[in-house]
This record gives sequence, C-alpha cells and structure tokens, in this order.
Amino acid sequence: MGEKMQIGIKIYPEDITYAKKIAPYADFFEVMAIPGSNFRKLKALKKPFTIHTIHYHWGFNAADLVKAAEINKLGVDTATHAADILDADTIVIHPGRLNNEHCSLKQSIRFLKRLDSRFLIENVPSQLKGEQSLRVGQSIIELKRVLKETRKGFCLDFAHAAEHAHMNGMYYVNYIKKLLKLRPRYFHISDTRIRTKKDLHLHLKEGDLRLDYLTDLIPDPENSRILIETSHDFRKQHRDIRILRGG
Repeated sequence: MGEKMQIGIKIYPEDITYAKKIAPYADFFEVMAIPGSNFRKLKALKKPFTIHTIHYHWGFNAADLVKAAEINKLGVDTATHAADILDADTIVIHPGRLNNEHCSLKQSIRFLKRLDSRFLIENVPSQLKGEQSLRVGQSIIELKRVLKETRKGFCLDFAHAAEHAHMNGMYYVNYIKKLLKLRPRYFHISDTRIRTKKDLHLHLKEGDLRLDYLTDLIPDPENSRILIETSHDFRKQHRDIRILRGG
C-alpha cells in the first residue's frame, strides 16, 4: 500500500513535543504556516518539511482580492517565509471561496498565478447544503482550468475528492481515478464516512473509504509523498503510518 512512498505528518508550529515523539516513524512534516510562529525551532526535528498556507478558517481567500487582500498577503508571505527557513520545496494552498461580490474564479486564478512554483493547489470538497459560499476548484472541470491557467502543480486530497463525488452523485473511486490523471505528486490522506457529508479526518480504517485500493492507484509512488491528516493520537497515528507502509 505505498511502502516506497514518503509518509508525513501534519503539525502546527506549536506541536514540536508531539512531533519529536512521532518523528522516528515519519519521513517528513507538513507545517501549517500560522503568522507570528517561530518556524526556526522546528529545524530541531531534523526532518524534511512541506508547508500549508493558512486557509478560510483564518479568513484567507484566494478568490477575494479586496476584502481578504491583507490576510491573503500575510498568509502567502508567512508560508514562503516558513518554506525558506525550513528549506521546503512544497507549499499547499486552497484556491478560495466565492462568498461575496468581490470573489470570482478569475480573481483566484490571477492571485494563484503570481505565486512561485513551490505552491501546489489542493482540491476541495463540495459545499454543504445551506452554505453561503461556493468553493473554487471543487469540480474537475474547474480544477483543470485553475491548474492550467496558473501553471501550478496539484495536491490530491483523497477525502475531499470522495466527499465531492458523493455530494454530486458520483462513485468516488472513479472520480479519484480522473483526478489522478492530473498528475499529482503530493497527497493528503485521512478516512471519513462520506454519508455524513463532513470532512472528519478519521484515522485510517475508521471510516468507509477504500484507501488501500486508492493509494495503490498512485502511478509513481517512489517520487510521491503522502501526508497523514489525522489527530495527534500517537497510538492511532503510528498505526496509520504502519498501514500505509503495508504493515
């Protein structure tokens, strides 16, 4: 199930104690680039790093170049600063939401196009019923356009893809096979129960996704990295790593 692939753990800058505990079993760490954080202290982990830009939870919105302009700049500047300090070659970014009159797909493309080649665009799930904002790049047609016009690489989130497929009446395995044709080399993985229509970030085999089958579909595992996005429960996360290594 991906024993040759590099396997990482997602952390926040303040999670260094936990990171040191799990570090012997992980190949790399993905760090959420929260403004004001001390990224330099993470070098003590002596592991490679990737970076994740802050997202909508912090007000970041790549599709809004007016109301979110200040936080967008701060988010991107922080992410690139963290990448420079930690010598990271990958920065994951969400393509934004259309939640007011200033937002558009065109604005998102304009913003993302200016970023350097380390930035990868992550697929996002469908919005839930009743949500006021649409998410940019949730359909494969729109995602293809964003990737092509921005000339950016692609981060495939398996759970996000499964949720989008289920919300739109598609079998998620077939949908993910189509996304794999966009040639991602970086992946996010967690389990979920797609009928709940929520991004649950469950530990592997706690939900109903066929994750072993999906990871076996990755065409070039030796040159790919997969990031585990589950809670910092050492026993369970250590098991997540063992599962991905085929143990």
